[in-house]
This record gives sequence, C-alpha cells and structure tokens, in this order.
Amino acid sequence: MNVNRALWVVLPLALSACDNPSSGASAAASASASAPAASSAPVATVDPSAAAAAAASASAAAFMAKGMGRRHVGLAGVLLRGAYENNSLTDDQKATLDKLEDGLYADQTSTPWAAHKAFQTDLVAFIRASKVDAAKLAADYAAIDKAVVGGQGREADALNGLHAALDATQRQALVDQVKAKRAAREAREKPMLGPDGGAPDWAKKKLDRLTLELSLDDAEKKAVAALLARDTTMTPAAIQARKDAAQKRVDTLLTEFAKDTFDAKKLDVTMGGKTPHDGMERTANFTTGLIAILHPDQREKLAVRTERMGNRPGRNFEDVDTSMSLGSDEEPMMPMGPRMPPR
Repeated sequence: MNVNRALWVVLPLALSACDNPSSGASAAASASASAPAASSAPVATVDPSAAAAAAASASAAAFMAKGMGRRHVGLAGVLLRGAYENNSLTDDQKATLDKLEDGLYADQTSTPWAAHKAFQTDLVAFIRASKVDAAKLAADYAAIDKAVVGGQGREADALNGLHAALDATQRQALVDQVKAKRAAREAREKPMLGPDGGAPDWAKKKLDRLTLELSLDDAEKKAVAALLARDTTMTPAAIQARKDAAQKRVDTLLTEFAKDTFDAKKLDVTMGGKTPHDGMERTANFTTGLIAILHPDQREKLAVRTERMGNRPGRNFEDVDTSMSLGSDEEPMMPMGPRMPPR
C-alpha cells in the first residue's frame, strides 16, 4: 500500500518534467550563467632572460647614479668616479669601491666643503662690516689647507685600493673609458672667444658683471678695473698654462694606473697651485679692495652675491668634472644651482 502511494506521488512529477523539457535546459543555463566564463585572451608570459636583463640594467643605473653623487678634491676622483660607470665590476668589486668611497669624508664637519663654507660665511660678514679680519682669514686658510690635503691623501689611498681590486684588463678598460669621456667632452665644448675672435678678456668680463650687478658709476668702474689688473692669474696665457698643467697631471695618472705596479701617493694628484687655498685668497684680496670702493648699498649687493656664489658646493675646489675649467673667479652673471656631476 505504501509502495503504491509512493508511485502515485512520484509518477505525476516525472510526467510533468517530461512534458516540460525546457525546465532542465533552464536549470543548466542558469548554472552555466552563474559560472565564470573562460577567457579567450592569450595568457601573457614573462621572459626570464628579459626580466633578468632589466633588473641588471636598473642595478647598473643605480650604481652609476651613486657614483655621480661622489665628491673629490683631487685627481684621484677621475678614476674613482669613473669606476662607477664600468660595467665589468663584480658585486664584490662594487662593494669594495663603495667602502673605499664611504671612508673618504665620513666626518662631514671637517670636509673641504665645510671649511670653504666657513670661509665664505666670514667673507660675507667682512663685507657687511666693511672690515676684514686678517686673523680669521688666516684661520680659514689653514682649515682649508688641512681639509684638502687630508682629503687628497685619503683619495690617493682609495685609488690604490681600487687598483688592487681590479685586474689588468679592467684597469686598462677604465683608463680607456675615462680618456674617451674626456675626449668627447672636449669635442662638445666650443672654444671661448672674445669679440675679436681671440682669447676672451676675463678681467673685462668680470668688470662688466660687477658694473651690472653692483651698479658701479664711472669712477667706481675705473677703480675696480685697476683692482682687477693687479691679478695676473686671469690672463689668457695664465689660464692656458693651468689647463695644460692639469691635463698633463691627468695623463700621467691614467698612464700609471694602467700599470701592474701603482702608488697614487707618489703622483701629483692635486689640482695645482701653491696651496689649496690659493683661489680663496685671491677672492679675499679682491674683496678687500672692493669693499673700500663701494657704498653701503653696493656692499650689501656684494654680500648677497657672495652668499649666492658660496652656495655652489663644488666652488673653488676644481672637482674632476671641472679640472679643465678656468678657476674660482669666473662665476656666471646669473645665479646657478649646485654643481651637477658629469654625465
């Protein structure tokens, strides 16, 4: 009896399903609609070798950028900075180079740039007071000499360390790289010429700048011209002699570095001059004479100008990218930002 009753219940339901065949299809369609559709777009794949090359390129660029930010006060920097652009260095060699560089100026309070900043601050104070303190100047010169000589000695030691870390092929490649970069730079640079096509008159250029910036009248202009004429270091012949001497020191350094036996301490890795503070002393002497010529409002303009020029970190220390330049007194007429590393 129970079996018959079950048949009577189930059978109509089954017949109903048969009479409405779309009900099963609807259920299937509903199920199909609820399931995510398979994408027909191709799946992107990453080439492992391309990814590795991109990572290596990014790492090399970061290492090079770090080198561009390094600062030096001696010719050893030509090769130390250049090594950051050498693609043949291993990870261990890169770590060695970084360690050598990190130890050069760990104490920022005693760097050549800190000593120069102190000199510049004093010079501005002298201008505003209309009086130069010779004792302070002497102390500034001594601090500059100590910081620069110490820095150049540490840079020479670091260069000896770099020489020991590289093999003969890498050393020659680095030398060739530096030579090629300097040659390319010289090819890009146009020779500076005066209005007559000859060597430029730097004293006249400086007089013109000062006349414009300090509003000199005719009498003041004549007095400043006489002051500039006392400096024989800015004649075309003197400038060319400094440039030739610097080039000779660089050439000697590169030749010696490529050899198996090398000691930077035995080479002249300075930027020339009788003392490291030569450029600052010329500036101070000229400023002392200028103070006596100017009126108070002009002295304030000079103080502002001097502060502006002192905010250029590479100023008065001919870093590797400016070792062929004119020197410390050829500032541009318009304000410039901090010195940028060479590219």
